Amino acid sequence: MKKMLFIALASAMLVSCSQNKEKGQVVGIEQYQALNQVKENNGKRFAIVGYPFINGDIEVKGPMANESQLPYIGFYEEPNGKGKLIASLPIPNGKGKNEFDAPTSFTMADVVFYDNEGKPLKYTDKMEVSFTMDLQVDRSPTTMDGKTVYYGGAADTRIDKAN
Repeated sequence: MKKMLFIALASAMLVSCSQNKEKGQVVGIEQYQALNQVKENNGKRFAIVGYPFINGDIEVKGPMANESQLPYIGFYEEPNGKGKLIASLPIPNGKGKNEFDAPTSFTMADVVFYDNEGKPLKYTDKMEVSFTMDLQVDRSPTTMDGKTVYYGGAADTRIDKAN
């Protein structure tokens, strides 16, 4: 019985670590901003295309951080934080797949992003960042700026170099 329970738990952990990392449907700025207004978007994969930029201090947590502790990286229409902000997405810090690495004191030239295959990308590389909409649909939505929205947001990010 204990052996079967261990196998079930191990299988569940393996599945949860490997799922939800496929590419998402690419959306624009306006579409991205409306994703949390539609209950049916919960659990679906979407993606934005832009350039990462950290425009101030950023707090990074250790490898055991959960999604709510992950730093949010802004993605813009143009390199160096120029153009419109498309989205701010949670990206884990580290040197593995779908992570970013920034020294304690840095400029954007020092920051390295790692794509879904673990290949390094610079902030000047256009990236497609996929994510799962993780909405709290079992909770009543709220009204924000005259729009009904669900709590929650992006999770399970995947980074790819954009074409």
